[in-house]
Amino acid sequence: MQNIDLVPDLAPTILAARELRDARNSLARFLPNRNVNAVSYRLGRRKRLDQTVPVRALDAPATPIVRPGVLDVKGDLPALTPIIDLSEQDLTNEMVMAMQLAGLQVDWTPAVESAAAIGALTIENTWELMRGQVLSTLGIGLVAADGNVHGVDFEAPDGAIITADEPWDFEDPTAVFANYSAASERHLDSSGEIAGVALTSSNMRTLLLNAVQKLFPNAPIGDEQLNAYLANRKLPPVVTYDRKLEDAAGRKTRVFPDGVITFLPSNEDPIGETQIGVTQEAVQQVQDQVLNAQQAAGITIVTLGQANPVQKAVKAAAIGMPILRDAEAITVLNGLVA
Repeated sequence: MQNIDLVPDLAPTILAARELRDARNSLARFLPNRNVNAVSYRLGRRKRLDQTVPVRALDAPATPIVRPGVLDVKGDLPALTPIIDLSEQDLTNEMVMAMQLAGLQVDWTPAVESAAAIGALTIENTWELMRGQVLSTLGIGLVAADGNVHGVDFEAPDGAIITADEPWDFEDPTAVFANYSAASERHLDSSGEIAGVALTSSNMRTLLLNAVQKLFPNAPIGDEQLNAYLANRKLPPVVTYDRKLEDAAGRKTRVFPDGVITFLPSNEDPIGETQIGVTQEAVQQVQDQVLNAQQAAGITIVTLGQANPVQKAVKAAAIGMPILRDAEAITVLNGLVA
């Protein structure tokens, strides 16, 4: 398909798409979006803040993306380009409406805006998957459209990822909280401050609640009592995140895995950002005066079409990924459930 102009001015649709956020993507509070003209990252160690390096790993040439939610790779950064085909019914409805309005030109704006929203949210949700990887592994593993896996290494310091020798035995709560405390101490040694929060799944929170209940069998134990017990031992309170995303094939994936606890500075403060760069689609739109130079960075929208067979589509395009600012501010404890 070729670029075509389905609507007279795409700029309002593009700018609206950039404002779309899925409220369930709450990991964005740790790695918020930021539009940048050049994407790079500093090594996540405060002792080497003067050293800026490119993201080493994403080295495959671009391959076309033809289904939502699949990752492409362009140069050094993952490119997200979901294409939303307008259905036969979409096309027919717009034409019938135009005929009913005495031969007025077809107004594709509603169909384009709807498809643009789907594309923008597909990109936002894919970034949320990457944020989940960063917060649970201190790296990123991307599967490109050609099936190759590309890894991003933020060079976390030794000991930032602690793997349990064996899954926790929640029948032995003393050992569980001793292990939790040891990981918290490791975080303190690395970051220089006590963790403000422990990010995990609801399942892990329930298991910790049950462990506290075993320590105090005659007392009712809930979230308040769990966090009070942790606070009494100068351990960070638990917050949970359980979102799953479903791809085009119907496969569901947890954004943040079960059996992992991540110690973070706080429940609100960013520990990095999701840098969003400039796509070649946006460069063309600046040249065509659809966008101005200051609007080049960020998600953009293009409309596509072909004459035979008749097909029209909307493509959202973005390039970028989450970047850790300080890998020493995070400690990951994993392998806690079988």
